[in-house]
Amino acid sequence: MNRIISGICFSFIFIITACANTAWALDSSTPVASATVGANNASEASATCATPGKNGYDKDCKRYPDADKWPTSCEQAATEILARFDEASRKRVRDSRYEDLIQFHMGWGMGIRNSTGLWRGNVALIDSCSALDKDSERHPDTISHIIIQQIWKKLH
Repeated sequence: MNRIISGICFSFIFIITACANTAWALDSSTPVASATVGANNASEASATCATPGKNGYDKDCKRYPDADKWPTSCEQAATEILARFDEASRKRVRDSRYEDLIQFHMGWGMGIRNSTGLWRGNVALIDSCSALDKDSERHPDTISHIIIQQIWKKLH
């Protein structure tokens, strides 16, 4: 009975976290004009927005306000997420089998995808995580799962 209650509580925590991450991502995903970012904005925008829709810029080369906070490597993402875990969350992931990590896809995985810029073109993070699994698809769903796997590995 305690395991069931513990599982329900943990799931509830992940749902709340996912909703908070989703709300945060929705609030902060409105891009700002490149002219408001940095000192040499015109040259920065032309130099860094060579591929609109990637690297923190939307299709109109407007910079997302939270893009500078996105992790740029799979290691950094896993470390930062793990640092925010309480002991119960660490235990839940640690007690999960590697093969069962897909259970975290909808709640926790969604929070990862939204808060790390995976849906908004965080190419550096996608490249880093894809390098860990060369056969993987370069899709936010796959990349968030690779991050979850890295966190699981850090806990083992």
